[in-house]
Amino acid sequence: MPSYWKEVFDVAAKKIAITLPEELYELVERARKIEHRTRSELIQEALRTHFGEHVYTPTEAERRMLDEALDELHQDPQSSRPWEAVRQEIWPQS
Repeated sequence: MPSYWKEVFDVAAKKIAITLPEELYELVERARKIEHRTRSELIQEALRTHFGEHVYTPTEAERRMLDEALDELHQDPQSSRPWEAVRQEIWPQS
């Protein structure tokens, strides 16, 4: 990790350890694989929502797409795609 990232993380964040029930852990793992996010990002978003900070809320269509993708990943773990491939599909470069 480059030294400048260490400075950013040391100043802006604190590390903690938490214990999650198995079902919550599985939900976090499934979502992070689909969304290409870290556990920390997902849990931070959940805490922000809990404490009333504005967090992006997906549309119903986006939620359906996420649910379908999670189901597909659960049935076929090999169907996971790298973020670069997904990004290229969503935002092709001209």
